[in-house]
Amino acid sequence: MTRDELEQRIRTELNLPHFKAQIDDNREYSEDDYQEFKNSLVNYYKAYVQDIDTDFQGGLD
Repeated sequence: MTRDELEQRIRTELNLPHFKAQIDDNREYSEDDYQEFKNSLVNYYKAYVQDIDTDFQGGLD
């Protein structure tokens, strides 16, 4: 699949309507490449983003 197809699948499957990948425009991506990319995004979210509201419950003072 192309970069545009990969981005569109991520937007649809992960409900990220404005997602723009920082990946090679000229490469063809396999289903395995896509699954690896998607899993890395999900893992990043779980590790660094998911609980950010917990980190800031005390405010930014």
